[in-house]
Parts: sequence; C-alpha cells; structure tokens
Amino acid sequence: MFQVSMQAQLAQRQSLVFTPQLQQAIKLLLLNNISLASYVEKAAEENPFLEVKLPEVPHGAPMAPIASGGAREQTDYDPIAMLVDRSGDTFGAQVFAQVEDLLRDHEERAIGYALASHLEPTGWLLVALEDVAANLAVDVRQVEHVLRKLQRAEPAGLFARNLRECLRLQLRGCGEDSAKMHVLIDHLDLVQHRAMPELRRKLDCSKEQLAGYLRLLRGLNPKPGLDLGGGYAAPLREPDLCAFKDGDGEWSVELNNSTLPVIKVNEQLGRKVRKLIGKDADREFVRSSLRTAKWLTRAILQRNETSIKVAAEIVRYQKPFLDEGMQQMRPLKLKMIANAVGVHESTISRVTSSLTMQTPQGCFPLKAFFSATIDSDGSDEGASAAAIRNKIRNMVAAEPRDRPFSDDKITNALNSQGFKIARRTVAKYRKLDRIPSSSQRHRSYEMAQPRAQP
Repeated sequence: MFQVSMQAQLAQRQSLVFTPQLQQAIKLLLLNNISLASYVEKAAEENPFLEVKLPEVPHGAPMAPIASGGAREQTDYDPIAMLVDRSGDTFGAQVFAQVEDLLRDHEERAIGYALASHLEPTGWLLVALEDVAANLAVDVRQVEHVLRKLQRAEPAGLFARNLRECLRLQLRGCGEDSAKMHVLIDHLDLVQHRAMPELRRKLDCSKEQLAGYLRLLRGLNPKPGLDLGGGYAAPLREPDLCAFKDGDGEWSVELNNSTLPVIKVNEQLGRKVRKLIGKDADREFVRSSLRTAKWLTRAILQRNETSIKVAAEIVRYQKPFLDEGMQQMRPLKLKMIANAVGVHESTISRVTSSLTMQTPQGCFPLKAFFSATIDSDGSDEGASAAAIRNKIRNMVAAEPRDRPFSDDKITNALNSQGFKIARRTVAKYRKLDRIPSSSQRHRSYEMAQPRAQP
C-alpha cells in the first residue's frame, strides 16, 4: 500500500541574480578608457551630483564607444555580452577589427596589431618594416607577408607605404585597364606636369583612351583611411595601459590617465539641496542620486584596479616576450591569469576583450598575449605555438640548400630540444606559414642556382 505524506524541508542553494548594479559593474569591465569616458559623461547628464572631467581628445575626435571583440567570440549564450555598446565605430576600432578578420593565426595577429598601431589617419603605413621586425624579433619577410594580407583590408589602399602603392591597391578588379593604369601610376610626375604626348607614348594609347585612364586615376582615393574616420583625421586611440621598465630595470604597468575621466561626487551640493526641498519624493531622488554617484565612483575604481592587476600579471608572465621578442612568447591561458589574480575566468575574458597596452614591442590588445600550449620537457608550462612556429621558420631559413629538412627531421630536432610535438603538427604549422614541402623547396633551390657554362 502506498503512503502519501507531506513534509517541510529546508534547502540552501546559491544563485547569481543579475541586478542592475551588477550589470553596470560588469559592463564597466568591458569598456576601454575612451568608452568609459563616454559612459560616465552620459551618467553625469542624468545625475546632478556627479561631476566629470573628460579627457582631451586630439584633433577634436569625438569619443565614440569602441566595439568589443571579446564578447563576439564567445560561443555560449552570455547575458552580459548583450550589454556591450556597439553604437559607434572609430577609425581604430574598424582597423583592429579587420586585423582580426584577415589574420587567423595568433602570431600573425600580433604582428598585425603592431602594424595597425603605426597606421596613419590617412591609412598609410609610414613605419619601416625593419623596425617592426626588430621590435618583435621576427624576420622582416614575415612582417612583409602579414602586410600583404592586411593590404586586402577595406577600403582598398589601407596599409599602403606610399602614394603609388596606395593607388595600385585600388586597381584590383580593373580588368583590362589594370596594366595601363599601373603604367600611368608609374609616371605620376608626367601627369603632374600634364605631359600628355609623352604619356600617350608610354601607354601606347589614343588621346581619348588617355582621357579615360586619367578619369579612372582621379577616381582613386589617395587617403582611404579618412573614409573610416567619418571625415576627420582621428588617430588610432591611445592605449589604455602602459608597460615600461622603471629605474631599477623592473617591469611596471600603469593606467593611461590621459584617457581616463576624472569623477567627483558633489556631496556639498546634495546637502544644500536637501535643506531646500520639502517633498519626500524629491528628498528620495536626492538620496538615490547620491548613492548612485558614490557607487559609480567605487565601481570605476574597482574596474581600474582589476585592469591593473590583470595587466601586471600578464606582463609578469610574458617578460621574455617583452624583453626578447616573438620567439619567447610563453603559452598563456585565461585560467592561469584568473588563478593568479584571484578572480573568475570570465572576468579576465571581459577585461582583456577591449583594453590595449603600450609596450616597447608595440601596442597590443591584451588578448594578443594569450597563446596555445605545446608540451615541453624543459618546463611544466610548455611552449607557445607561436614560438614553435617561429622556430620552424628559422630552421627552414637556415637549412642547407642541397638537403632541405623534411618534416620528420624538423620534428626530431624539436623533440631533441625538449618540445613534444608530432610530425602532423609540424606539417600543419608549415602549411599555415605557406612553407613548401622539402621536395618542393629542393626543386626551387635547384632552379635558383646558376647553370654552369659549357
């Protein structure tokens, strides 16, 4: 026989309730310094007791929130990711977004970030590639390879190093006229001096055809970067953090205060207003506004402290990279920084999603310092995939031309150095870097050798 009884039981369970204040606190972690200034400016418009001094923006560029790439990359549903403000895209935000779209490899992205940080408002790249390669301790050919990929960015002409290259990059898809236009661009001095008869001889065309080519030339944009900046020459935004060596040779990290808003709660005004009003609803508005202003001040202070702690731990872990370059990039996961700082892994993900840091190697998003791991006998932490790929490229560059290294030989060499890596992984990295097989390299070496005269 079944017996039915009713009993009262007590049970404890923990749950996370997304209160409005918690949502705001998490949103602050997703904002870079410039976006934070825009956020508090809006808050000050709604709160009469919140005083904000905004950072000065060079060249009169408006402070628009920069879209965060970190939330876009998450595969699981995240209610906090919906809070990211994507209402505006600045020049810098659009350039860095295209770097991420065009470069899937971690090391190439690091190089791409370094190149993008030197991009002029016009879209031109005036820094010497040799200087970028030296700062990152990579081969200049690798930087050139990444630059060629970045030159596919839109609008056409971005990452050009001079006027002629800028115009040539915009000729893709011109069809039959492309060859003639290249010749015309090679002789811009003749165009400037309106030497039409000589131009017709150079292009081997009629007067009417030359007029058509000149119309095409006038339609090209010598400063394509201005199309991304809303018509003003806004530079890439300043970094949110700065990493540098102090007088004792130790690495330090500081917030870039020149891009941070200064916030103050005017409690004296609040006390005066409370004395002048008599309605309970008005008094409650004053109390609520003061509480909100004080909370926002504490939340921003907490956000800044968390950013400093996370960046300092990244710098501490990636000292070899900062000192010596790309080949010393250490493997790093979000969980490792979370454990060191004492926060949840999701907090690290949000902090690193939009902040950038200026280093002697260049300006990088914080997420560029994270890399996959390859097992290594030399240490418990392993070696980063970026460093392994750099080793493979260096081995191929130094191989004997009459006996190129096979994948097996490269694998054995890496294993003998303590890196636990399979042959298929070596082959995958070689293909990602567009390095031909050993047999193909051998044939290319033979073809490049001068033939002996009979």
